[in-house]
Amino acid sequence: MKRAIFGFGGHAREILQIVPNIHKVYVDDNFNTKHTSPISEFDPEEYEMMICVADSQDREKIVNKLPSETKYFSFIHPTALLFSDVKVGEGSYIGPYCILTENITIGSHAILNRMNQIGHDCEVKDFLSMMPGSIISGNCSVGNKVYLGSNSSIKEKIFVCDNVTIGLNSGVVKNISESGVYGGVPVAKLK
Repeated sequence: MKRAIFGFGGHAREILQIVPNIHKVYVDDNFNTKHTSPISEFDPEEYEMMICVADSQDREKIVNKLPSETKYFSFIHPTALLFSDVKVGEGSYIGPYCILTENITIGSHAILNRMNQIGHDCEVKDFLSMMPGSIISGNCSVGNKVYLGSNSSIKEKIFVCDNVTIGLNSGVVKNISESGVYGGVPVAKLK
């Protein structure tokens, strides 16, 4: 099958520079340009897809709108270091200079941008978004649709529930069991 991506924002344009053999770029029909194709023309029999939209919530909505028979490809950059027993779900992107140590499970449609790290014995659910330089330390459990801003970090042995946004340069040192937006060092709920 040929490869296609959905999105033409900043992250998608970076993907076009990094991932080889992208044959088509799809966007919502009302945002189509001369460089893209309308998603209404997407054929899941011809193309496998990667959703290249950084926002976890938006990425899930796009996946839910695509035909159920859509196949998704993943990409791991050649400079990324994946040690033993690392599982990466479908439609995921592991970018340049990422480090994933050992016994790690990452769900579907994850984005690990540049220079992200995930430590040993972590389980991360679907639609993870890690912006450049963010870190998840060992023995962590991270829920669905979690977004880590640039240079944020999660201390070891931490639980983060679903639908959490962690602001840039923030430090998570206690479990987060309530969805919302968090920021600061240590993080506090902002909204």
